[in-house]
Amino acid sequence: MSSTIERKSVAILTEIISPYRIPVFNELSADPRIDLEVLFFSKTERRRSWRIPFEKIYFRYRVLQGILVSQRYQGGPIFLNPTIMYDIWRGKYHSIICFGYHHPTIWLALIACKMSRTRVLLWSESTGMDHRAPNKIVEYIKRYLVSKFDGFVAAGRSQVDYLESIGAKDNRIWVAPDSVDSDFFVEKTKEYRDRKDEIKLELGIFGPVILYVGRMLDDKGIPELIEAFQKVIVVEDAMMLLVGDGPDLERYQEVCNRKSLTSVIRFEGFCSQEVLPKYYAIADFLVFPTRSDPWGLVLNEAMCAGLPVICSVAAGASAELVRPGRNGLVHQPGNVEEIRDHMLALLKDSTKRTKMGLASQQAIEAFHPTKMAQGFAEAVFDLPNDAYNLKHAN
Repeated sequence: MSSTIERKSVAILTEIISPYRIPVFNELSADPRIDLEVLFFSKTERRRSWRIPFEKIYFRYRVLQGILVSQRYQGGPIFLNPTIMYDIWRGKYHSIICFGYHHPTIWLALIACKMSRTRVLLWSESTGMDHRAPNKIVEYIKRYLVSKFDGFVAAGRSQVDYLESIGAKDNRIWVAPDSVDSDFFVEKTKEYRDRKDEIKLELGIFGPVILYVGRMLDDKGIPELIEAFQKVIVVEDAMMLLVGDGPDLERYQEVCNRKSLTSVIRFEGFCSQEVLPKYYAIADFLVFPTRSDPWGLVLNEAMCAGLPVICSVAAGASAELVRPGRNGLVHQPGNVEEIRDHMLALLKDSTKRTKMGLASQQAIEAFHPTKMAQGFAEAVFDLPNDAYNLKHAN
């Protein structure tokens, strides 16, 4: 195919240099049909403590000059990079892929693309499960912006449904299945799992381990997770590890102190991507009780690690990745009793956990960086969306 399709110059406009996106950008850059450049609005932002592994970056990129003009939901940044119109004119790209539509930089890029007749695609992770109060003006603006894109790249079918609900045509939507560095999490978790008992002893952890990975804030469902776990340990012995940082961490620690839960709930703080597989290796299953999340890449990570997953239906990935009863269980956001019952069901049945973990690894194979890069390429060249299929859901 590469010999019959002319090589195209493509730019991706996205917020910051995220370790989670490096593998897919590397894969897309390796496609002989594509001359890729990634334009970042900023090197990083204040919510992120991760180390950027520059040594793993093999794609061409630039960090644009710009300013942080505001913050949005959950402290997310809003960037303005005034030079973007000149950058697009100078780049003479065949296609521009824009991550999201809430940055003024994207609005300027849309104008530049229309003026230069450059094909512009929206890459979206948004779903209809967002629990924020609807705003008619915001919805009108979304529909207006969506009408200006030539095509769309969605993370999964929940994202496709949402795009269609705000005016995107189904025949202009491609799915690039959202992914993490799958090979890394599979291989590193296996290495650590071979030393599981040793690691647990070093960390002072005993018995079954329930794991949460993510930011420490109420919108991730941490209050109901702690409440549900408190009810679990009345029936079953277990420990819960919460990995991550965030603005509400100290409050959760105070709650656990007040409820005398410090011996069974441990806050491990922020962990880099390199260290995370150690926690997946000693865990028996992951719980992700988010109240609102476009995707939830920790589900990908946990499934690569061969874990069953419990998550709320508010996670954009839940409809794609979790087959209830096969590789995990789902609950309504904020439902403490459901979370408790699901944790107890897995704690009481080690055979079920093993079977679900194997099913997780099989299902996540369809969400590999190579598949995600393929989805992007299919959108760029207006090809059938072969990167995405529903076999894993059957």
